[in-house]
Amino acid sequence: MKNIEFKSPYVTDINGVSIPCVFDVNEKAGVYKIKCTVKQNAKLQEAVFFSGAHGFSADTAFYGDGYQKLTQYKGTVGNFKTFTGYSDKGHYKMPQTHGYETVYNYALFGKGENTVLIGAASCNRFRTEIRVNKTRIQIVQCLENLKLTANEEVNLEDMVILTGERNTILKKFADIICQNYPPKKYCEMPVGWCSWYCIGPNISGKDIFDNLKVIKEKTPALKYIQIDDGFQPFMGDWLETSNKFSRPMQEICQDIKKAGFEPAIWLAPFIASPKSRLLKEHPDYFVQDENGRPLCSKQVTFGGWRDGPWYMLDGTNPNAQKYIYETVYEIYHNWGVKYFKLDANVWGALPFGNRHDKNATSVEAYRRGMEAFWHATGDTAFVLGCNAPMWPSLGLVSGMRVTNDVVRNVKHMANLSEQCFSRNWMHRKLWVNDPDCLIMTDTVSPVMDPAGIMHKSLVKKKFYKLNNIYIRASGGMVLSGDYVSKYSEKETERLKRILDTDYIPAEFNDTLEIGVKKTDTGTEYFIFNRCALLKAYEIQIPNGQKAVDLYDNKQLKVKNDKLLLYLSKYDSAWIKIANREG
Repeated sequence: MKNIEFKSPYVTDINGVSIPCVFDVNEKAGVYKIKCTVKQNAKLQEAVFFSGAHGFSADTAFYGDGYQKLTQYKGTVGNFKTFTGYSDKGHYKMPQTHGYETVYNYALFGKGENTVLIGAASCNRFRTEIRVNKTRIQIVQCLENLKLTANEEVNLEDMVILTGERNTILKKFADIICQNYPPKKYCEMPVGWCSWYCIGPNISGKDIFDNLKVIKEKTPALKYIQIDDGFQPFMGDWLETSNKFSRPMQEICQDIKKAGFEPAIWLAPFIASPKSRLLKEHPDYFVQDENGRPLCSKQVTFGGWRDGPWYMLDGTNPNAQKYIYETVYEIYHNWGVKYFKLDANVWGALPFGNRHDKNATSVEAYRRGMEAFWHATGDTAFVLGCNAPMWPSLGLVSGMRVTNDVVRNVKHMANLSEQCFSRNWMHRKLWVNDPDCLIMTDTVSPVMDPAGIMHKSLVKKKFYKLNNIYIRASGGMVLSGDYVSKYSEKETERLKRILDTDYIPAEFNDTLEIGVKKTDTGTEYFIFNRCALLKAYEIQIPNGQKAVDLYDNKQLKVKNDKLLLYLSKYDSAWIKIANREG
């Protein structure tokens, strides 16, 4: 590790050859601000901050982030892989360097007090890649054939090297990022209901108002009624309403407001279906292939999970920006929608095809499209990024989905908790974390995952417990994914306990088994058995304090100032040690 520093960077042209340039490197407290001035006309491929031996032993613990929310990596320096089921290379076909495994944005080496963080603190134009093998590392920013003239200067993304205790340096990293991207302001933490996990794409007006009636009677705290994928006839035609509805979506949203709730809308602004009016009438709005035609995403990356194969909107095209602006303006100002869930955003930031602005990177294309979105709302909406590029979204989303989709399966749910807790440090720093939906009941409706695979329910009681406790431990948004009419009194009361929160995330140990959160009334423990065998957990209970199982809302027996719990594989616990009264 002592060899890794950013004091001698260089840039390469499109042939991979280093070209003459002058760097201005300003380092302060582990933060590097770097400018580059090229000395000749060139098309640039990469800025290489470090390339050489990393000095870590092969068994050093490793964690790396993905380019987008579906992917995270863990293991050791000598052997790490995705633990989420999706890799950037395998799923989205991101270009990668032979001989290395690639992660994005930041990486953690080591554990506990001896953790090293290497990452990017900005993402205005260039994505940062950290390429690792057993002995060597490359830390680069991808310039995507950026054309510069002699003596032209370019600002590269801020880089960071931090060492210390894992949670401490992650907090510091968040603070550094926030200096570049203050988090978006929002009036309240969104709490509500989402149509996707109980209805799927076949949603109708009757589905919405049948659920709204019960929500108003039983769980009025679920204020935001999120109408997910399926209300539109085709991807891209967002101002039109599917024939499953008897009235326009504008009227549906206005009636939700009249009922005392807030409508929330799902959009995928960077994609369009081949059947869409948008693609047929405006093919020039899209990323083009080498023949000047709209580039089909399945030719270069993943083609989409429904109503595909998709085409990718070009955020550098002024007409495409105008389309985003006008679409969002209509929904925000005339439909009355203040909350948007933006899905499939990563298709706006994939490094494929030709764009209107030949010298813009894929990151710039995405950010220009998102800026058009914000201009339409007057910078006052709540915007949730989903299937979004993580670092390119910095400063451009209010909330961010930080996990894969919920599937009603215990093993999958345990994996989601690991995905989420690895990103708990981002919550209320970079954005509001969305851990996906709260599930308390079963449904016969199959659910489609981000790969387009349909999953039917395979539910055990442990699933609900894992899901509910994980949502609470995340400190993030809470949206019910159920038919609320199925909630028993017991489940309704549990929902109220989950919503009785300050929305601060628990802080977890390196294994993500035990999380702790201190509140004004006591200390909450979140315990997740990630082992294959039955495991005992012991919590010290100060004299005179009570231990309560908040999932089942029952007091627990404390013996000799200790609480002893036994959890089987995938079991979990939510325990509160209440402060002494007086």
